[in-house]
Amino acid sequence: MDDLKREIYIFDIDGSIMPSIFKNFNTGEKRKNIIREAIKNGNQAGLYPKFIDFYKKNCIRAESIYFLTGRRYKEFGKLTENQLQILIEFRDFRMIYYPERKPYKSHKYFAWKAREIKKIIKKSIKSGKTHGDVKENFVFYIFDDLNDHFPRIRDFEDKYKVKIHLTLIDNTDIWNNML
Repeated sequence: MDDLKREIYIFDIDGSIMPSIFKNFNTGEKRKNIIREAIKNGNQAGLYPKFIDFYKKNCIRAESIYFLTGRRYKEFGKLTENQLQILIEFRDFRMIYYPERKPYKSHKYFAWKAREIKKIIKKSIKSGKTHGDVKENFVFYIFDDLNDHFPRIRDFEDKYKVKIHLTLIDNTDIWNNML
């Protein structure tokens, strides 16, 4: 029986594929001031060049690509689309923004992110079909600078018989090492 490898890439944005536009959330500053500063920082920030190289090299053959972000669409949709525009010429992707009405607390954010990743895994597997004597193997590549939600995802590997590669992006050199 032949194996057909179906790759799905899931990337966090801030701190993983580009510098974080959020400098400090815990200052007691009003949200609108934090948003204003984040947009200013975002207009100056770009994707890590080695991430773009990684994307061109590896994501071309991917079945699906997702970007998850703690940014809300209403506040950061236009900025985010501008920042990721360069990637469109290589391969389409899907953006998933943090819900507009959900309060922003770290535990809610990590629970939301884990749920979204689980939805992607379930949806991908459900859409998968076996073709004659070809067995499809799903491989999920997940990249994030915060790993608090990784344990919530790890149990899906055995439950759904898929491979999940969780990569913690702890510095920009990781993209150099992955090329």
